[in-house]
Amino acid sequence: MKSVIRIFLLAFMAGCMVACDAFLSEYPESEVGVDNYFRNDDEVETGVIGIYDALQDVVQYEYAILEMRTDNSSTRSGVGDWSQFQTLNITPYNSVVANYWKSCYATIYRANLVLANMHNVVDPNKKLQFEAEARFVRAYMHFNLVRLFGRVPLADRIIFEGDLEGYGQAEPELVYALIESDLRYAAENLPGRDIIPLGRVNQESAQTLLAKYLLQDQQYAEAKALLESVIAGGNFRLDSNYHNIFYQSLGDEIMFPIAFEDDNSENSQEYSYYFLYEQGSHNYATDNMIALYEATPGLNGEDLRYTTNVIDQRGERKGCGKFISSSSNIRMSGNDYILLRYSDVLLLYVEAFLGDNFQTDDATCLEYVNLIRGRAGLAPVANISKPSLAVERRKEFLYENQRWFDLIRTGDLEMTISNFMRDEGLNYNSRFLLLPIPQREIDTSRGMLKQNPGY
Repeated sequence: MKSVIRIFLLAFMAGCMVACDAFLSEYPESEVGVDNYFRNDDEVETGVIGIYDALQDVVQYEYAILEMRTDNSSTRSGVGDWSQFQTLNITPYNSVVANYWKSCYATIYRANLVLANMHNVVDPNKKLQFEAEARFVRAYMHFNLVRLFGRVPLADRIIFEGDLEGYGQAEPELVYALIESDLRYAAENLPGRDIIPLGRVNQESAQTLLAKYLLQDQQYAEAKALLESVIAGGNFRLDSNYHNIFYQSLGDEIMFPIAFEDDNSENSQEYSYYFLYEQGSHNYATDNMIALYEATPGLNGEDLRYTTNVIDQRGERKGCGKFISSSSNIRMSGNDYILLRYSDVLLLYVEAFLGDNFQTDDATCLEYVNLIRGRAGLAPVANISKPSLAVERRKEFLYENQRWFDLIRTGDLEMTISNFMRDEGLNYNSRFLLLPIPQREIDTSRGMLKQNPGY
């Protein structure tokens, strides 16, 4: 897939990048040669590959927004825009947030560009698959944006300059309606993992992301049924070695990765470079997180996830141990970003089973939790509660950009963040629950975009 991306970039993306400063990071139709390119099944498929390529830019910024604003991690950097994530006092001029917004909408644009050209696809099976892939990614981007910013533009089509209706901010319920519609289409029409190659979204991944949406909406029964379907399908299993998940491609636990390649300026990831001590120790574990691991030692030593996830940096064990580059150029790492993996499915099933209940000793729930704990070298448990499930998720998914969205889904975000900031001696403000709309987007929107309250 990575070589296909490079070919696609040569044929298509040079034109796209011309207008990258346009509102919502959209590109005028004339710049991308739509009439001259998307003429058949193969050319539309290269457009689909281009959607995945755009996701590479999105995940370069997510750790700051989804991990470093939580009780999981922080940064040693005391300068520049990165330091704002230490206190959550993020300004509308923060370049990290602005680049994240821009990357999300650039990805949505590519998805909408494919969707606008579906009439050129002849093969009916490919037509279903390509549309489902594009709608999955469009939903994923909108899902992130609405949870992080609140009222955001609803890009359900290609938005051109002058389309004032498309410039406005939609109420969250309208954005969620599009997300649900897109995810349901993807879950119904994508091929399974046994048919579609890893690196492109599969049916099980769409079912899992839809389940996350439904859990947030407290539709527990349907979420549970979707997760049961993923488990029963048998296309995924837990890797016996936790460390290997993050340092080998094509593992059976990985459901949907964002692919990168070592020593390739077009297709490498750089974010793990900033985890190094010399580069500011971004994403280093908080004392709160360290205490969580040390409170539950393993049967033969420490929790094996602690061993993998948290490493020594200059005599202090707080550094991020995931996704570290092994390439000759540490700024061009090929370690994939993992959006979804199978252990998430198992723990989400337990969350769905619990629903509004506080705890359970259901045999299936205990089996799934104890499989994950057993891999980490921990003793089995006889019951599982909502708080203990949250702890298990923190230890399992540290540095995987899950924590902020987990707290939104379970309704614990404000309580958790405010308590953590108090314990850290920081001042909490409710405006921190939403990011500021990037000022440059407001300035170029001709008054259509309004800033979030408190900024």
